[in-house]
Order: sequence, then structure tokens, then C-alpha cells
Amino acid sequence: MKVVIVENQGLYLDLLTDALRSRGIDVVGRATEPDSALRVIDETAPDLAVLDIRLTDTADDEGLRLAELARAQYPDVALLAFSAFLEPAYAERLLTIEDVPRAIGYLGKERLGNLDELVEACHRIVRGDVVIDPEIISKLMARRRTENPLDRLTPTELRVLALIAEGYSNLGIAQRLNTKISTTEHHISTIANKLGTPPTNDPRRPHLNIRVLAALTYLNANRT
Repeated sequence: MKVVIVENQGLYLDLLTDALRSRGIDVVGRATEPDSALRVIDETAPDLAVLDIRLTDTADDEGLRLAELARAQYPDVALLAFSAFLEPAYAERLLTIEDVPRAIGYLGKERLGNLDELVEACHRIVRGDVVIDPEIISKLMARRRTENPLDRLTPTELRVLALIAEGYSNLGIAQRLNTKISTTEHHISTIANKLGTPPTNDPRRPHLNIRVLAALTYLNANRT
């Protein structure tokens, strides 16, 4: 796997580079600011770009802007954004870069210290998965508001939806919940019906993935 890292703090950039290389990941390029990041991505053709969301002192979302530009110019490059402070709004923005989110992730900066978890996330994202930090999911689960559509779901369905939002496949959800794949598929179908998302074969929205729609409903329903 070829990776480019964009991080404005030199010490953290070195630590992350050494950590990934110690796990056999080829760090082919590095950048410390947005202006050079796209050039480095273009020159090195990485499988994955790992981006800090805060790259300057003047803006909190330079990394998000960079992610949007990178996806537009180099759509085959997977993206992993991270930040010191987890914000549901950042996750939602990343998930709406495209109509159907793919090969994209958002993790808390402290979670990058767990190399096993980081490397697994990198591989999942490069395979096309959507990976959202579980802490974001936990924060959202703790929030409720009037007429929250998630109130229609049972505790088990909420857990399934949380795992969907984290990017787990039907198989992965079944393994996590120690249940059958067919049972997971039934839960997802029930969740879609309760949240009012169209079925996969709905001719009105053929390009939308029912799993992504459910995950976006999950995020939107719990926004501040």
C-alpha cells in the first residue's frame, strides 16, 4: 500500500511515518500544508492520503477542503482524515463529498496511536469501505432530540445502524453481533423501512446505497 501523509506538525508527521513504515506500509510522500499536498499526491500516485483536518492556524477545516479537492481531482485515491477533536459535522461533510461515500474515513488523532487499529482502517478504506471513528458513533448515540427518527428503532437495530455508520459489512456486523448474516440483512431491511430510505432497487434513486442512506440518517438525526 502506498500512502501520502499530510500533517503540519513535523514531529507528529515523523512519528506517523515511522509507525506506518514499521507495519510494511510504503509512505511515498509527505506534505505539511495544503498547497503542496495535491502536488505530492499527483507525483506519487498513492493508494491512500492520510490528512490532518487542521493544517493551518487560520482555519479549522483545511484538511476537509483538501479532501474535497483530492476526491474531485484524483477520485481513485482513498482518503483518511483525522483530527484532535472529533466533530460529527466533519464526519457528515466527508460522507457527502460524493452521492455515495466510498473509500473514505474519519478518525480521532489519538486513535492513530493504536497501530493495529490504524493499519486495519487503512486497509479497509483502500478496499472501498467507509470508516467512522467509534467515538463519533458513541457521541451520537448519547444524543436525542424531539421527533428523532432513530426513536423508531429497537436497541438491536440501533446497534446495527451504528455498525453500518462505522463502515462494517453485513458479514462484519454479523460477526460483531454473533448472529446470522441473514438476520443482519433482515435488520438492515427493517431499518430502511423505518427510516423511510428507498430500497436498493428503487428506480427513483438507483445510484444511492441503502447502507449509506441509513448511516447518513443516523448522523443527521443526531446533529447538534
